[in-house]
Amino acid sequence: MSSNQLHNDDSILEDLAPEVDRDLHSKHVRGTALLWLIMTVGGVLCGIYLTPRLMPHMFAKEGRDAVLTVQVFTVVAAPVAALVCAVALYSLLHTRHRASLEHPPKDGKPLRGNALASGAWLIVSTLLVVFLLFWGLTEWSAQQVVHADSLTVNVVGNQWVWDFEIPAQKVRLEGDKSLIITKAISMSQLNLPIDVPVTFNVTSKDVTHGFWPVNLGIQVDANPRATTTVHATPDRLGKFVVRCSQLCGLNHAYMYTEANIVSDSTFEAWVAGGATKPIGSLIAKGAA
Repeated sequence: MSSNQLHNDDSILEDLAPEVDRDLHSKHVRGTALLWLIMTVGGVLCGIYLTPRLMPHMFAKEGRDAVLTVQVFTVVAAPVAALVCAVALYSLLHTRHRASLEHPPKDGKPLRGNALASGAWLIVSTLLVVFLLFWGLTEWSAQQVVHADSLTVNVVGNQWVWDFEIPAQKVRLEGDKSLIITKAISMSQLNLPIDVPVTFNVTSKDVTHGFWPVNLGIQVDANPRATTTVHATPDRLGKFVVRCSQLCGLNHAYMYTEANIVSDSTFEAWVAGGATKPIGSLIAKGAA
């Protein structure tokens, strides 16, 4: 092939380059957009239906609100995560260097000078952050509400056990009933009555622990020489586990204990008996 013919072919390719680049650009955009749409739908469906299955079964409204927050955050974040993954996956599958190509493909034009793309990204990111901030602050404020008639429970973290105490108090229940505790009750397990708001006063005797009654959907640090509070209202009967959420030493993984949510009649019978018998025996007796 003569040099003149090669020169003419190169000239033709240069003349056709804008159209070829435009067609390739449209093809890549359509492919990336389709992949983004599919991954977005998958992420949204996972957020709605899979999140509740992966989260623990909640025994309090605070816990269900936490599950709802995770669902909302997952759904809202799905399009952003899908866009990043779609671009990366499409690039890996379609624009990687192949042995059949003599030279690597030409780089596309950068987006930093595209006012539409930059503006859209800025506006969408701002709206997303504002929405998530508003939602998070609203949920946080709702958990700070202190009920006038709540059961006070003192929680102390030690390496590597939890100690619980219900001080002497009178708690007014629904239906003009009252729960009267005449003397302080010390517990190695957390026993609570159903549908009674609880205020946990949490501290530590040694290092920082994390008071985490998993199925109540709350968590707060247990700090030495300081008391922090957290609130929950158990509204489901059952058992769950209280864990430590802060790495607190050698046996951190074994710092957990059982918690029981029982009917108010079972709880009153347990208190009336001096809280000496395991509450599980009363539950079994009531079931029988």
